[in-house]
Amino acid sequence: MRRLLNPRCLGTLLLFVCATAVLCAQNLPRSAPCSLSVSPGRIYSLNLTPYVSDAGNVAGLLLEARINGGPLLRLLLDSGAARIALDARASSRSGVAAPAESHLVGMGDSPSVSARTGVASTVDAGPLQYRDCQVDVAPRGLASGIDGVIPISLFAGFLVHLDFPGKALDLTPYPELGLVPSGFEPATLRDGLLFLRGAMNNAPPGNILLDTGACYSAVSRRTARLLTSSLLAPADLRGPNGPVDGGFLEESVRFQVAGRSLTGEPVVALDLAAFNALNDIETDGVLGYPALRYSVLTVDYRDALVRIDGAAGHLR
Repeated sequence: MRRLLNPRCLGTLLLFVCATAVLCAQNLPRSAPCSLSVSPGRIYSLNLTPYVSDAGNVAGLLLEARINGGPLLRLLLDSGAARIALDARASSRSGVAAPAESHLVGMGDSPSVSARTGVASTVDAGPLQYRDCQVDVAPRGLASGIDGVIPISLFAGFLVHLDFPGKALDLTPYPELGLVPSGFEPATLRDGLLFLRGAMNNAPPGNILLDTGACYSAVSRRTARLLTSSLLAPADLRGPNGPVDGGFLEESVRFQVAGRSLTGEPVVALDLAAFNALNDIETDGVLGYPALRYSVLTVDYRDALVRIDGAAGHLR
């Protein structure tokens, strides 16, 4: 059996969405925080729209935003992104100057991609405006139907509530320090990326990247060998610089994470060595959009805490 994943979706997965793992740009600090120009003491609600891939399936959620007062851009909302990334066309339309050289590194064994990095004077998302945000500019288009990705960590000044079925992003003030709400699990935070401890089927517990923008969930090659005794179904995976060695797990994978049992097929096995080295953490799996699509995700970036609830009508 040989399956073919949507190459454009996988290109985004491998280059940006699973990681947007970005090496430091020359002469720029890594992921310098943007400044928020409105009060973090209020509640804000942002509407989202589904991202439909070329294959016709919903593969994520989009947030519309303007950069430097330019046209509305369709940006994939991504907890697996370190910072905003645009394709060259969207960058030009938004007047983003990107003078510094950088490299974008994603999942799999595909080489890194040369890119440019600059600073956007303003980023407007609904009633929120951020100033002086780093933006990475890819040399080519990303996935069909999107202009770039926007990290959920951009909203780290708030308690973030992401309702996947309801297509809503609600931002509320943080509780007082020391008051940890019930149901939250600790996470490891690496440059805006969140790693949860969890298990996959009968494999020992490991680190699982929370990646709302990933078109597919994934496991490391090492984890795949623990999960199945059968050969992987080969897959034609393509990253930004050519083919990527990977395949499908023929057995279903259930992620036991943050007190929830989540599954979403298909699951891809990839080489995560470069990603692990870049983020200095051993990553065993990637929890992507298909596994989260019936959930409500709450993220406390201040205290590195995550809660995953089943949405009404989809309790599991």
